Amino acid sequence: MNPQRPWMVGMLHVPVNTILAAPAAHRAALELPAPIADDWAVLRVLEEAALPEFPSLLLAATAIQSAREQVRRLSFYRFLEDRLLAEAALYRQHGFHALMIENVAGPYFVRGGQPAVLYWVMQALAERLRKAHPGVRMGIQVLAYSDDWAMDIACRSGLDFVRCESALFEGLRPEGRAPNRGNLAKLYMARQQLLANLGEDHTEPQVYVDLHKKHTVFSGGLEPLDPWLENILFQKLEGIIITGKATGSEVAEADLRQAREAVEKVKAQTSATLGRAWAPPLLVGSGVTSENLSLCARYADGVIVGSSLKQGGYWENPLDEERVEKLAEAWSHL
Repeated sequence: MNPQRPWMVGMLHVPVNTILAAPAAHRAALELPAPIADDWAVLRVLEEAALPEFPSLLLAATAIQSAREQVRRLSFYRFLEDRLLAEAALYRQHGFHALMIENVAGPYFVRGGQPAVLYWVMQALAERLRKAHPGVRMGIQVLAYSDDWAMDIACRSGLDFVRCESALFEGLRPEGRAPNRGNLAKLYMARQQLLANLGEDHTEPQVYVDLHKKHTVFSGGLEPLDPWLENILFQKLEGIIITGKATGSEVAEADLRQAREAVEKVKAQTSATLGRAWAPPLLVGSGVTSENLSLCARYADGVIVGSSLKQGGYWENPLDEERVEKLAEAWSHL
């Protein structure tokens, strides 16, 4: 059991994928803007800009500034920024302890094949969010499989954690195979390199890893949580995230209990072998509601909440203030 109340992370969904790639009817149903002709010219310019690629990663300040100016020329950028800041303010107004920015929605581009505009939009928004809320714990995820981009943005923008969906084992997703080969080692190395270049005043983002990632099919031997939890210490995970099978689906209490027991085991092992007790925080990454928050709080150090707080409980919709207020009220009574 976890004796303390979990910290609440409010999800900030950035529908840049939907604007660029979803069918027009779906985009219209969500009342999202459509790209105009001039936007495609900007996208072509951004495709020619330098991007952070492992192992070099380093970008010239002039190149970054030039690309940011191009991003702000996009007809839909102001819409994305305004919604992001409004929803962040709503979360903070109701006492959320942390914020997390993530690009949505399906169909997703995969790493190595996605347009450069995704990196530049997310970088610009992350920096704007950090300036609007200094001192607030913040995280980022860049979908799909773009954990290196997320790490780059987190280091540059002073974010506190990266949600990593492809650090352990390989699975199959609707958009393709999860490319997990050496991913975590590359992320840790990239972080050191970036921070060495940026200077000591930058935050060191932690890597929070999804175990048994949602929307993913794994081989039979990986269906139980056991092999995932057994690798927490071996892979030196800095944080673990437990989810249901899909976006918005609840996590079974048995899984939460098993994960908590694994975290406590790591704490005992590190105390015995390293001379100090250490264990990664355990977060619930899907299906958290005002009704099951007390259950999650028994086991988790933090909860990442998005879908249940949206209008109609649907993850692609804007935030619903009444739902946000209801969850905050539930947290206050833990």
